[in-house]
Amino acid sequence: MLAYVEAAQRARTSGVEDDFEAIRAYLADEVEIRLVSPWTNEPWRTAHTGADAVVARLRAGTNASARLTTETVNAVAAGGDVLIEQVSTLHTDEGDKVSGVAHLFTVVDNQIARIRTYRNDAGLPTVERPRRM
Repeated sequence: MLAYVEAAQRARTSGVEDDFEAIRAYLADEVEIRLVSPWTNEPWRTAHTGADAVVARLRAGTNASARLTTETVNAVAAGGDVLIEQVSTLHTDEGDKVSGVAHLFTVVDNQIARIRTYRNDAGLPTVERPRRM
């Protein structure tokens, strides 16, 4: 799973089409991304279905590494499930917004069949950017 995370980060950083296409090898055709966070009213909302949708999501400008950086702080596996915890930093004009993110990957036949993501923004600081002169 760390290889997938590294491939996704490489694609987000480079923006190169071949790097995005390399991600598909890790994904089942009908992969599903489900999201939840403290501020959603709907538990485990299905956000994206299919490898094309996952790759398109990673291509989005909001996921470019200049806008969003992530650091993996923990990874554990049990059977077909892999938990990856990250610190996610969204870079905005007002400052950097830091979130704790946990991804639970379900792997079937060596491909990612489901990604469940939990984001917790509660109580995490916004880091002010220095003003440009």
